[in-house]
Amino acid sequence: MQNDIVDVVANRPLTGGHFVLELYAPRQAQATRPGQFAMVRMLEHSDVLLRRPMSIFDVRASAANGKAARNGAALEIIQLLYKIVGRGTRLMALLKPGDQVELLAPLGHGFFEEEYLAVAQASDEILHVAGGIGIAALLLPARQIARAGLRQRLFFGGRTRDDLVGTEDFENYVEEIVLATENGSKGHQGFVTAPLEKYLAGHPNERFLLMACGPWAMLRATVDLARRYGHACLVSMENRMGCGLGVCLGCSIRVEGTGHAAYERVCTEGPVFCAERVIWEKEEIPKI
Repeated sequence: MQNDIVDVVANRPLTGGHFVLELYAPRQAQATRPGQFAMVRMLEHSDVLLRRPMSIFDVRASAANGKAARNGAALEIIQLLYKIVGRGTRLMALLKPGDQVELLAPLGHGFFEEEYLAVAQASDEILHVAGGIGIAALLLPARQIARAGLRQRLFFGGRTRDDLVGTEDFENYVEEIVLATENGSKGHQGFVTAPLEKYLAGHPNERFLLMACGPWAMLRATVDLARRYGHACLVSMENRMGCGLGVCLGCSIRVEGTGHAAYERVCTEGPVFCAERVIWEKEEIPKI
């Protein structure tokens, strides 16, 4: 983990208020593992006090003068896929090449292959399940799994077709990309868990490993399906964070255990958890 002031290389707009921010950050790029995240702080904006947590979408070599980077070149660029949702991300959308931000990365316990590869290799296929900006956490794992020669499929849902960004980056790694939108503007109309369930029900004799990232409700529905059909499932949790370093405890979630062991921090023990360890029922706050 390194904390540096880094240069903006590009800030490319996509559809639906999404952007891909490219940062020149060799130390962070070379240390990044799939499923980890970064904390970004805007400089010269004292009213945006806290850093913003963002999944690391991709790492790559730089392409000087517009030429494609050669194979095997050192990784120098970190890509963050984000959507404008508040003042901090509105300011990020104004960044241009040559501007600077403070970058703390890489952070968190991601999709580490030494922990899941044996299960993946024992599976017939790995199913990635993404909702909205959750897609940003799954590209690096998909690339890692592709290198292992395993079959993959992506289920991706959003509110509208403009939310289905970044799919072209998965095309070389997955057999199929199954899309869903709540308004029916692209793919299945409804939640992404509907085509996922149809696929699971249609392949009763196959074994799958599910890897999911997205809103809480989508994750919970995905975990319910994995449990019902008897498949392993890893989830990358999204939660509000204050420090990203495990100090403020603001991102804690409930897991199996008692006492202090019943809570773990998304920023340090996560964001990736075995789905079976997470307590998905919301905790009720007692009335005083």
